[in-house]
Amino acid sequence: MTFPKTFDAYVPSNGTDFLALSTFQAEYVPFTTLQAVTISPASGSFAYAKKLASPGVFAHVLRCFYFALALLHTGFPSGTPGVAQIGFEELSLRLYHTSLLHDLAFSNNTEVLAHPAHAMTFELQGAIMTYEHLHAAAPSLDPHQVGDIVQSIVLHTSAWASGNSSANQILLAISAAFDAGGFNGTGIIDYTRLWNPKTVAEIEKAYPYSDAHAEVGGLITGEVTQKPNCLFSHIPVHEARRAFEQFAYRTNCAHLTIGLSSTLTCTTWIRWFCVRRALSSIFAWMSNKISSSGSRHPTRFS
Repeated sequence: MTFPKTFDAYVPSNGTDFLALSTFQAEYVPFTTLQAVTISPASGSFAYAKKLASPGVFAHVLRCFYFALALLHTGFPSGTPGVAQIGFEELSLRLYHTSLLHDLAFSNNTEVLAHPAHAMTFELQGAIMTYEHLHAAAPSLDPHQVGDIVQSIVLHTSAWASGNSSANQILLAISAAFDAGGFNGTGIIDYTRLWNPKTVAEIEKAYPYSDAHAEVGGLITGEVTQKPNCLFSHIPVHEARRAFEQFAYRTNCAHLTIGLSSTLTCTTWIRWFCVRRALSSIFAWMSNKISSSGSRHPTRFS
C-alpha cells in the first residue's frame, strides 16, 4: 500500500468545504504500513514529549500522529487545481513534530510549570516551547516548517468558519478530536467516513488509553481554574457535557462522574472538566452541521 505523492498544502477551514474536496473511503490501512513511515529528524521531539507529558497524554499524541497519517492514505485532498501541493515526506515530517509536541504544556511537569509562558493558555505556551525546542533540537527545519508546526499547535483547539488551514493544522485538529471521542464523539461528524475501525483498533492496541481519566481531569481542572480565559473556555456548555460523556466512555470509566462532582461544582463540571473530549466538537463546528456519525517508540524514527 502506498501513499499519494502530494497533498493540498492548504485546505478550507470550514468542514463542509474541506470534505467536499476530499475522497475519503475509510479503507483499512494496516498499522504496520503507518509504522513503516520514516521520519527524520524525529528522535528529539519524541524524547522531549515523553519527558514532559504524562503517560496518558503521551499515548494520546502518538495516536494522533497515526490517526492523521491514516487520513493521508484514505482520501485527504490532493491535486486540487490551483492549490499548492506539499509532498508526503514533507507533510509527514511536519505532522510528526506537530502531533508529538502539541500538548507539551498540558502537563504538570516542573519544567512546564516553571516556563515563563505558563500563564498563557496551554496551546500558546506549548507552541512557544515547541518553537524553542525545534530551534535547538532540529536546526535543519527552515522557518516555513517551524512556522507551520508552531501555528498548527496554537490553533489546534480553535474553529474557523472561513479561510484556510494548512494541511498539517487540520490533520492535527481532526485527529485530536477523534482520539478524544471516537466514532460517536459528536453525533454530527461521520467519522466512519474517515477511518476504518480495524485501523483504529490496531493504533489503539499499540498505544492504549489505559486509565487516563484522572491525570487528564486534573490537568483540565488546573487549566480552567488558573486561566479562566483559556481557549477551552470558549467551548459551549452543551458540547462540554457531551464531551464528558464520551470521554468517560472512551476511557472505560463510567465511574468518572463521582470523582468529578466531588471536586467541582455541577456547572463548572459540565462546562470545563469535560473539554478534553470536546476537542471532537471542534471539527463539528467546522463541518457546519454535516449530517452524520503504554507507549512504544514508533519504529523507523531517527
